[in-house]
Amino acid sequence: MEKPREWLREKSIAKKILSKSDVIFEVIDARIPFETRNSVVEKLAKERNKRLFIIMNKVDLVPESFAKKVKKEIEKEVPVILFSAHKSTGKREIENLIRKLSKENRLIKIGVLGYPNVGKSSVINKLKGKKVATTSPKPGMTRGEQLVKLAPNVFLIDTPGIITLEFQEDLALKGSWIPEKLEQPVEIAQKLIKKIQEKRPEAIKESYGVEPSQDPYETLKRIGERLNYRVSGGEVDIDRTAKKVLWDWIKGNIKAYWI
Repeated sequence: MEKPREWLREKSIAKKILSKSDVIFEVIDARIPFETRNSVVEKLAKERNKRLFIIMNKVDLVPESFAKKVKKEIEKEVPVILFSAHKSTGKREIENLIRKLSKENRLIKIGVLGYPNVGKSSVINKLKGKKVATTSPKPGMTRGEQLVKLAPNVFLIDTPGIITLEFQEDLALKGSWIPEKLEQPVEIAQKLIKKIQEKRPEAIKESYGVEPSQDPYETLKRIGERLNYRVSGGEVDIDRTAKKVLWDWIKGNIKAYWI
């Protein structure tokens, strides 16, 4: 499977933002925290001696006990702030950090990095208190970088999602690739369903009202039947169903999470 052609461009963006920034906020998805940590970003930050903080966004989509467990684990390496752009969780903690940084009597730039769709723009808008960054459930909606003023001497640098060296399939499972752009949406939706069935099988029934099968393809078929997605002739439209499941994952409509 072809790796995204954009990865070289994205890596160069990461390097550019890292070189411009004094502090890095790496935004990750609380549902799949370890899968949305970007090893390239973290390695580059470490090599350049940048202060790194992980903003674990979307904590409203996971149980509090799960979020705290993940925070404790990641904090063995990097400080973590639990955040929900939707519910304003963690906003005060970040504001306190920014206040502290603003006392350094020099211009401070904070680079905000992370995979597409982890909610970087939502975090920025919440901190600014108004919409200054593009938000969309479509991964990759931020185009180019922009500076956002948070204090007289503290600025955030909003950036496009950093995808680095991964295959479309891996990005799709992270919710970082638009389903319509996938060559094999059915295959990838089956992999996602298999993962959900392993980690939190009740999420399928909660989201679609169907009992999952041991066979992910059969589960996908049951979901299509329940949604009444049909092709001419009455067969289940499996392609449309697969894309719907992948979009539901991107939008946070499937309540599954794992370490």
